[in-house]
Amino acid sequence: MDDKLFVKLRDCFTAGYTLPQYCIDNEIKKPLFVSEKKFLNFVWEIYAQFRYDKRMLAQFSFLDMPSGEINLSIYGTLTSLIFYNISEVNVNNFDKIFLLTSEKLTSHMEKSIYLSELTDSFARKIYAEIPLIHFLQRNPKVKLFMTKLPNHIEKYEGGNEFGNTLIATHLLSKKIIKNVGKPLETPLDKFGYTNQEVNKMIHVAINGIKTDANGLTTMNDCSDSLIQIKNGKRVTAYQPEKFLNKIYFVGPCYYMGSYAPFHKTIESYLQKMLNESNLPYRVENEAQTYWGRYQDMLYNLNALQLQPNDIIFIYVDNLSVDVLPLFDLSAAFDSPNDYREIFVDRSHINEIGYKILAEKYFKFLTENNFFRKVEFNYPIPPPFIIDMVYLLGSSRAA
Repeated sequence: MDDKLFVKLRDCFTAGYTLPQYCIDNEIKKPLFVSEKKFLNFVWEIYAQFRYDKRMLAQFSFLDMPSGEINLSIYGTLTSLIFYNISEVNVNNFDKIFLLTSEKLTSHMEKSIYLSELTDSFARKIYAEIPLIHFLQRNPKVKLFMTKLPNHIEKYEGGNEFGNTLIATHLLSKKIIKNVGKPLETPLDKFGYTNQEVNKMIHVAINGIKTDANGLTTMNDCSDSLIQIKNGKRVTAYQPEKFLNKIYFVGPCYYMGSYAPFHKTIESYLQKMLNESNLPYRVENEAQTYWGRYQDMLYNLNALQLQPNDIIFIYVDNLSVDVLPLFDLSAAFDSPNDYREIFVDRSHINEIGYKILAEKYFKFLTENNFFRKVEFNYPIPPPFIIDMVYLLGSSRAA
């Protein structure tokens, strides 16, 4: 688990956000970094950040090494790392204690920042706050909302209700390939789909993911009656030829409509509702298999050909940013709905869930007058000097 968190932090470092900057942003003037010998290489990376930044100093300590000095110099670029065993450090001299390990400190817990907490903070900054604020600064007339979507694990501790269905969907492909025995029961049987149709919808998310000549993440086109992928993205049913503005959905599987036919995704349900109410908006499904690949999602976001008053709903791992509007749908499947009737497995939902969410979006947009020409006043975003490679260039339509 520690290694996975380190990889995620390194990803954020590569994007341009460092621990010295984190300390400055959070007014931490005297940081202490505590780790173990097995994570020495990662500690060295942190040490290098503070050596090169020079705006502030940091102290390093280990749980399982005696106080000492390690020569980390490369052609004289870095000096040696002087460190202390945690037992020889007066932690009262420090503002915060960064635990670069899953180990816990029995004392001074109120000062401790645990590795998982640190990683979450960095992810929120790099995958949401910085790029989306930059995006809105370049596109001030676009209405953008971060979204929080339902998570059944938070409702049903342990997730046992979905264990059998998860196994069934994983076995389905193998069963179909062998083509032996009676059909396998699946959570989508109640909708009348065959095993072959269910298998197609399961794998729509991995239908030949690729990067096109312009660097955009797309999928291979597919004309199957259930899947429908055209020009690298999932088709939205009922789209009008004439429209005033567009509503974009950017994110991973929930927005792409995994485990459902193309005409029963959030986007298709919402488009049908708009048409029935004679509202001239066109809904676009810009979702891909982005899970864990947020740079691709942000790159695709910046490539949209936008017009003033276009609306964007973006889902980034249920992250939220204080200075950006949030549409919280985390309770959308609560009573009188039944999570067990909606979730296909521990991560995905069926067409019942997509219809419920589409109704929530429609209600939100109509009740808040988004279909009238009114100005939407966002909080004034703070300036950022950090710019990342996937943010270069403007996404404003000519």
